[in-house]
Amino acid sequence: MKSKKRMIVSLGMSLAVIVSNSTSVFAATKTVDFNNFPINYTHVNWQLPVTHTSSTGFSYSTRIDQHGVTWPTTAYYDQLLGAGGYNTVNGWNMKSMILYATEKNNAWLSNGWNYYQDMAEGATCVDDSARSAIAFAEDYILNGTSANAASFQNARDLLTFTGYMTTLEGKVYNFAWLDGPGMFGWDPIQQGQDKHFNFRSEYVKRTEYPFKPGQSPVPNRNVPEHFTGYDWMDPETDDAHALHDASNKLIPARPFMPHSKYSIYMNDLQSTSGADIAQVYSGVLYNANGTENTANPLNGIKQDWTTSSLNLGADDARNLWAFAEGLNMMQKYKSINGSLTGDNLNFAKFLEAHINRLLYNIKQYNLSTLDVKLASNFLTGLTEYYQLIYGSTTNPGSLSYGTYAFNLPANSNTTSVYDDRITQNDIYVMMDALQTRIISKQFHTSDWRDGIFIDDSVAGNWGAWGELEIYALSKQYILKRNAGQTPTQLNSLLDSITYSADRFYANQAYHYNDSSNNYARTKERITSITGWAAKFHTNDSQVVYANSSIALGLKQLAEAYYLSGRADITTKRSNYLEYAKRVASWFIGNNNLQIDLYDAVAGAGTYKGQGTVFDGIAPARFTGIITKSNDTGGESNAEGLLTLITIKKAIAQYGLSSSFSFNY
Repeated sequence: MKSKKRMIVSLGMSLAVIVSNSTSVFAATKTVDFNNFPINYTHVNWQLPVTHTSSTGFSYSTRIDQHGVTWPTTAYYDQLLGAGGYNTVNGWNMKSMILYATEKNNAWLSNGWNYYQDMAEGATCVDDSARSAIAFAEDYILNGTSANAASFQNARDLLTFTGYMTTLEGKVYNFAWLDGPGMFGWDPIQQGQDKHFNFRSEYVKRTEYPFKPGQSPVPNRNVPEHFTGYDWMDPETDDAHALHDASNKLIPARPFMPHSKYSIYMNDLQSTSGADIAQVYSGVLYNANGTENTANPLNGIKQDWTTSSLNLGADDARNLWAFAEGLNMMQKYKSINGSLTGDNLNFAKFLEAHINRLLYNIKQYNLSTLDVKLASNFLTGLTEYYQLIYGSTTNPGSLSYGTYAFNLPANSNTTSVYDDRITQNDIYVMMDALQTRIISKQFHTSDWRDGIFIDDSVAGNWGAWGELEIYALSKQYILKRNAGQTPTQLNSLLDSITYSADRFYANQAYHYNDSSNNYARTKERITSITGWAAKFHTNDSQVVYANSSIALGLKQLAEAYYLSGRADITTKRSNYLEYAKRVASWFIGNNNLQIDLYDAVAGAGTYKGQGTVFDGIAPARFTGIITKSNDTGGESNAEGLLTLITIKKAIAQYGLSSSFSFNY
């Protein structure tokens, strides 16, 4: 028999009486409301510094061809856009998303954050900048007007950066360095210098990243003042595999290699031809007590990891998606302003050429071999592009501004073959290969795993991070319906999508279809699975991208299902929209800490209510106490904002209730 449990109920919460086994049990009910959380770009704008002007920052003329990879020359832009084309492109501002922002002096409310660069990879990357461009472009497409183009310009600035990082062959280099001393001077030992940890050869060959300033959850921890707190990969540093000096203080990894300001570090292990080009140099080993063994340096250290890739990766996929969204944005701009002229016409051509180069590169690969998460990202980008260029002029459930008309000829005006347009059929074949790959990885069983997308169902390893399959397949369904395929022809596709949405994700991973105890379990999450053993919100990290991808997918599924012609289209659309809202409510308090991960509500504190999206929730390794991270990364802000923009628009567009109540 269950006993009564006294609970403290805070302001704004009520008591609900739950009857179980004839015994009354009291449970607190909390209501969260999206209308209380306005979209605010103050924080994300801070995390998007200008990284190029016509005279400062990244330089188009100093990029170095290497590893069999070449960059567009200044002459290339004159060919692409006509005389003066390079000057036009060079005159555009760039913004790029800083990878991480760490809480300043353990008090973000009053002190805010410091920019934080990963000392192995860099300060900024295409991946997070493309995510940010997608969020801004989507905001403009859904909400922008000709008189309110802040999101339009931000998206342009970000796409200019991701274009800068795209090689002539259409490959994408993800990471780049900014101005260390200028932007990261708060930490002169590691952050505030133009050096990076290209290789760490130490006693026990430590694999941890450098320490970040912040509050240490471990009492009396003996760490140097400027390196207390967390490292970025784990909630706390693994002391057993970190270096200590004679006084048992942790010491940071030594920086070996200098880098230029505003540089792309092309850190590959092999060239495009397959030749081994891993860098070899000398470094310092460490003694058992943590002191440097300068008398016996290790010569001929061969680099054995890379910060970039010549193969396909998520950076390529999200860059494609971002450029496709950019073209969608330009189509809306043309629709509401009458035409594309001058600088905006040149920018549209710039986007077209970059997409052509990306598609040329992607076409070289066998897409049916990609893992399902990567496949879903590529499918999303290809679908966005195909729908805009070759699809119907109407797209139910979203705002459409007509079919995009190319501004460049098929050969793109340049002497390069890489930016020539590939055929419509080529893109369709790639989409079908990706769709088939994703569906083939859906797991069917009679137990709790039923409907999960998983690459290796024998090993049973899965992570909630980036589960974009429902989103991508729903976009494919909409595209194919708009292209004239019948509901009967597409029944199996829709059944596959709903199979996952209505089983594993609905009843196990996110509980959005579990109304027991007034939706008490919607705050719970299966965050990862190892060997078919699940981890949960109580003993594993919850991150933004593990929630954003499902919320976005369910919203897209609602619109796809409405095109099916089935008898229950109205009911099912309403259900999936409601489910999307329930998953997204994690950001505004429907989580096991019952706190806001999206800080858009004004209140006490200098930095309160500026639209920060925090990195997530996690149990501390040594104490087990579950806490919210007060750090805020580029991925978190971009994914969080895209989700909130999308859900708030759906609430307004479909007349949904803006609030959600649940017991806890």
